[in-house]
Amino acid sequence: MIKIIKKELNIRPYLKKKIMWAGKYTNINIEVIKGNLIRLEPTNMTYIESHKVIINGKDIFCINELNNQFRLCELIHYFKKTKSIL
Repeated sequence: MIKIIKKELNIRPYLKKKIMWAGKYTNINIEVIKGNLIRLEPTNMTYIESHKVIINGKDIFCINELNNQFRLCELIHYFKKTKSIL
């Protein structure tokens, strides 16, 4: 039987500080959810779930996702674009 083990990853304080600053700068509600390291035992398979930023309770912005990597300076532009849509 496969057992799923989740271990919460820590987000660096300076990264969280910059994200929260970008939210205050653009006047948007932001919630940061820490990512997880997911292991399947007894196999050696692992999966890293990226950190998520929930914007105004709807949109999700993933940090350090392998498929869609965003630079932190692009985060403010993303927030402004999201704010203009709402």
